Amino acid sequence: MASDAEDLYVIKGPKTLYEMTSAEVAAALERTTTVLLPVGATEDHGAHLPLGVDMFEAREICRRTAYALDQQNCPVVIGPTIPFGVSTFHMGFPGTITLTSSTLILMLKEVMMSLYHHGFRNLCLIHGHDGNLPQMMVAAQDVVDNTPDATVVVMNWMVELSKAYAAGLGKSRKGESHGGEGETARILATHPELVDISKGQAFYLQPHELRKIQSPEHMKTGGGLFYPTRSYKALTPVGSIGDPALATEETGEQGYDVIVNWLVRIIKRDFFDQS
Repeated sequence: MASDAEDLYVIKGPKTLYEMTSAEVAAALERTTTVLLPVGATEDHGAHLPLGVDMFEAREICRRTAYALDQQNCPVVIGPTIPFGVSTFHMGFPGTITLTSSTLILMLKEVMMSLYHHGFRNLCLIHGHDGNLPQMMVAAQDVVDNTPDATVVVMNWMVELSKAYAAGLGKSRKGESHGGEGETARILATHPELVDISKGQAFYLQPHELRKIQSPEHMKTGGGLFYPTRSYKALTPVGSIGDPALATEETGEQGYDVIVNWLVRIIKRDFFDQS
């Protein structure tokens, strides 16, 4: 039996704002005014994944992006990971914590205004939970409206990743989504200690159901339609969509590569290239 005092997982650098001292932030501001803000959530992802998946993913995406940018002489700071989001539709599963839309908007605005106060001018909002995208966009507009020189960008990497899966990334050719092959693979790549594939269950939605969650038509994956979700519990009694058993660390790494390459290209273009 494992000891309760064992290390559950390892946090890799570079440091985020949480691990930095105030003096280190001041020094970083001499090099950059660009900050990445990971916006996560705490919600069910099936019996095989922890509730913090979206928080872990948001931080990891920003960590890898910051490292890749630094390698290209484009320094950024990773801001504090927001652990809660709008997860009202997951409240049928114990442990889920949700904010209302207005609370998340206010929280994001106040975090960004604090960062702005200290000298950050380019603020990149990067989600780990696509359910936060509407609130992130409202908060971004409000900060721009209330500052003379802040630039805020909401970065939805789901569109790029969906293209990669449509082109053949991964094993599944069915409707993978929340807590399915892709998300499980990315957590296997970064927090394997927290994944228990043996507890995962394959569960697929009917095409007309999946279309309103994740499809080329949905705004979060590049389409023109937005369908608010009422209850994941009603859609999937196991809490996930797809087959977690198909996930591998390799495809998780490939998924992160797709996400990070896109983020690096946009951030470098918008905030570092002067051409």
